[in-house]
Amino acid sequence: MGTHGKVLVIDNGSYECRVGWANSREPELRFRNVLTKPRKDRKKESGQQGATETASGSGEAPAEIQVGNDITNIEAVRAHLKSPFERNIITNWNHQEQIFDYIFTKMGFEGQDSINHPILLTEALANPNFCRQNMNELLFECYGIPAVSYGIDALYSWEHYQQKRKKVSDALIISFGYSTTHVIPVLNGKIQLEHVRRLNVGGYHIITYLFRLMQMKYPVHLTAITISRMEKLVHEHCHIAVDYKEELIQWANMDYYDEHIMKIQLPYNQVTATNALLTAEQKQEKRRELALRLLEIKNRREREKLREDEQQLFVYNKLRQLYEQKKVQKFERALEQQQIGSLEELDKLIETINSRIKKAQDRAKAAPRPSKQQEKLDKMPKPPEGVSQADWLAELHSKREEILQRKQARHQQKSEQAKRHTHAAQERMRIISTLARSEKRRKANGEEEDDGFGMNDNDWDVYKRINRYNDDSDSDADNEQLLECEKILSHYDANFDDGNSNQQAQSAAENYQLHFGIEEIRVPEILFQPSMIGSSEAGLAELIAFVLKLFPANEQQRLVNHVYLTGGCAKFKGLKERLAKELLEMRPFQSTFSIYEIDEPSLSAWLGACAQARKSNFSQTLTTRKDYQEHGSEYFKEHKASNIFYPTPKE
Repeated sequence: MGTHGKVLVIDNGSYECRVGWANSREPELRFRNVLTKPRKDRKKESGQQGATETASGSGEAPAEIQVGNDITNIEAVRAHLKSPFERNIITNWNHQEQIFDYIFTKMGFEGQDSINHPILLTEALANPNFCRQNMNELLFECYGIPAVSYGIDALYSWEHYQQKRKKVSDALIISFGYSTTHVIPVLNGKIQLEHVRRLNVGGYHIITYLFRLMQMKYPVHLTAITISRMEKLVHEHCHIAVDYKEELIQWANMDYYDEHIMKIQLPYNQVTATNALLTAEQKQEKRRELALRLLEIKNRREREKLREDEQQLFVYNKLRQLYEQKKVQKFERALEQQQIGSLEELDKLIETINSRIKKAQDRAKAAPRPSKQQEKLDKMPKPPEGVSQADWLAELHSKREEILQRKQARHQQKSEQAKRHTHAAQERMRIISTLARSEKRRKANGEEEDDGFGMNDNDWDVYKRINRYNDDSDSDADNEQLLECEKILSHYDANFDDGNSNQQAQSAAENYQLHFGIEEIRVPEILFQPSMIGSSEAGLAELIAFVLKLFPANEQQRLVNHVYLTGGCAKFKGLKERLAKELLEMRPFQSTFSIYEIDEPSLSAWLGACAQARKSNFSQTLTTRKDYQEHGSEYFKEHKASNIFYPTPKE
């Protein structure tokens, strides 16, 4: 058939799109199925280009669209990413057209009027006729393709698996998508569409759940916790627990936690590391430069505001002149254009703007006040007259050492007092016990009378003897003097070290760590317990049990003999073991079942579609341009791996 007969296979997934020729062993193109506009082009609308040309006389370049792999920093434009999909159904056809443009350009069709190759395209299970109608119109009318074949990705994946193993006609396919998970029963090689069930949980929900958990756990690192990093953690480190409750109990054990926790070190740049290389004069100069820069920004904004006010005042004065010249109709029309209600309101606006302009001009004439930062610098103590800065700093160093020694001696005394066998402690206890033994005087009625201890000044000598080593009267003054000395030394002496820098750096670096532990089983568990994210749907195990109960016992056994896992989430470690445990619990005693998976579940659908396109009877599954014109835009030819065609009822 030559070049014309080459089939282009497009696995159009809602997370990743895979494109390649049917005779290839792997796709030529794989990319995230999203697009965005660069910041400079975001305000450009393609529909406004003609108007821009007319108005300005020189048209701007059309807005550039970045798709998939062309998005250099996907995290920087995360908020502006667009997808043609809503869940797993295409709803935005402008975005889909832009993605097709990207695909055909990368595949070498740039500049051609039409794509002269049949296309095999995957679509969602039970894809609505309206979506297929739009897709047919886009492919046949916009790109001029000769024919198209539609199929379900999960069934193509099953076809690919059968080529690797023995041919079987019955299977229970569990297809894990980005937005949904499907349980698909296949009997005698035909999909049982009426018994298919969907769980609205997929890879997207797992990633966003981890994203929210880590943000709540580390609110100070919101900027570092990005979707891209969470995707990497999910893909590389998450696994499904065979027994979720048992693993939760293990994580509660601190020894298990310390052994299995994964610590992620975020980028940490110690601010003091660069400042330590600067002298005091350089630091002061940097502060001055920053203050001047901020002042310049403030002045520039004020000048811009003043210019806007002057322009607005010019317009309002022109309006006032129309009124004074008795041009009533023009005046009223101009008021309406400016959204001003009356002459009084216009006069009030003119007065307000005049006042604002006058204040701005007065501020500009006045001498600039020193900034707060400059005032702070000016308040910093300076060496006394006649004393050099070096001598002054040396004196402060010795004063600081003296205070530290005094604090150390006081601390030593307190620790000695806390010991039982020291003289101070024994003397203290002797006095207290003597006071406790003294008998209180009793009144005539038998009540105890206060012995009056403390009323005499001599009694306070006893209190002083008890608190001989607790004299903290000068500790607050020492602390204030120490802080003042360290503040001055850190400002003037670039080499000053208060002894806490290494400890602070170490603790700060630890504060920039994310602990990823229990999340590795908690996040993918939502496939089996959607209630963890607030969903009222049944979990995957309950959904499988529900689907099996729709069939008689002999057909149930035929289905569970080949449980096949496909899709991105099928890569999770422990998934096969967890499903085996769940099936063992739900199936009859001593019944058998088998679970199968493939090495590359996310690529198997594309490989299965390529195998379908290489079959000799593939041309019979193609919906040609003639079929499209005769049967309508929603029509397609059914085959073993496709949806079932139900024509839209005519009114």
